[in-house]
Amino acid sequence: MKIAFLVKLFPAMSERFVIDQIAGLLDLGLDVRIFAEYNPGDSKMHTAVQHYDLLKRTRYIPSIPVNKTIRRFKTLGLLCRGFVTHPVFTVQALYHNLKAESGFSYPALYYALTLAGRRFDILHAHFGPSGNIGVLLRKLGIGRKLVTTFHGYDVTAYTRRYGDVVYRELFRLGDVFTYNSEATRDRLRVLGCPQEKMVKLPMGIDVERIPFRARQKKAGQPVRILSVGRLVEMKGREYALRAIAQVRRQFPNIEYTIVGDGPLRESLELLIKELELNRIVHFLGWVDDDALDQLYQSCDLFLHPSVVDSAGNMEGQGLVLVEAQAYGLPVIATRHNAFCETVMDGITGFLVEERNVESLTEILGQVLTDNHKWAQLGYAGRKHAETYYDQKKLIPVLRGLYADI
Repeated sequence: MKIAFLVKLFPAMSERFVIDQIAGLLDLGLDVRIFAEYNPGDSKMHTAVQHYDLLKRTRYIPSIPVNKTIRRFKTLGLLCRGFVTHPVFTVQALYHNLKAESGFSYPALYYALTLAGRRFDILHAHFGPSGNIGVLLRKLGIGRKLVTTFHGYDVTAYTRRYGDVVYRELFRLGDVFTYNSEATRDRLRVLGCPQEKMVKLPMGIDVERIPFRARQKKAGQPVRILSVGRLVEMKGREYALRAIAQVRRQFPNIEYTIVGDGPLRESLELLIKELELNRIVHFLGWVDDDALDQLYQSCDLFLHPSVVDSAGNMEGQGLVLVEAQAYGLPVIATRHNAFCETVMDGITGFLVEERNVESLTEILGQVLTDNHKWAQLGYAGRKHAETYYDQKKLIPVLRGLYADI
């Protein structure tokens, strides 16, 4: 079975779930190819990218100029070349793109011209906007069936910007729509996604590769708190830092390690200086998989207070929370979108209201005080990850879904 993954960027450190899903399908013997708009150029790369030689399976569309005049001339040149190599296909691609219900799309046209002459059994689009691109590719016969996986921002901030009808044609012509949580499902229903085409399929992790350790406080050792993710407003790092600044007054022997990078790094570093946290907060940027594994194993608590950002962006299921629980880390997060499914409040960790530094500080203090409960929280978290988010259970479900359609 030949599968084409349609994604905006690849390979991205912040989207390991896509990489792991592709690797799982390759393990089952499927022929997977990746088509992306651009390579984010992260300084680090997940191990699976090299292990499965995924870059050799990846093709990038031509870059789309920001300048309108340059973009039009470049597009005209690509069309002229297409009229020579695939004349009928190119005319159809231009026609269907101009007639698309979601409006003319330069990325969709560039994807179509890049995939001219190719055929796949399944087009699998990650995120709704890639699904809209998949609609054009399916009309052109590049893919027999179209699967679209929705995650979070694509049913929240994206639809606020482009309107609730932005996926109308996709919902009509797509074959299956997978969603990661009940929160995403409810939003899809509001947007008009046909219920009979919807399938719940969370993004998973390789639980088997993750070593579990029940946490316990070590006498004389600092309590190490960990966060992992992009440094963007949605991740709520500002509130984590302010809570750390308050809780250290009662618990001075703590350290806070932040893995990830992004546009807010400079402002967060300034906040660290303002709060006088330089000695206990460590920014590591992106790290490789081995280093991240060591951090998960050596830390005691996981902190992830995500928020709805100023543009309305939300996280989906918060896969990083699943990973932390699999390692046995008690987690502290927010009541944010699907996190109420990902974290069992009071059982595998604790949830507080978004942007509430006082509540976050209170829960942190409570967890630090009741350190004898860490192991109990860790065992429950591992069981939760094994039951609902094990990649080895979820990938065969996806493979079966492909076969069914």
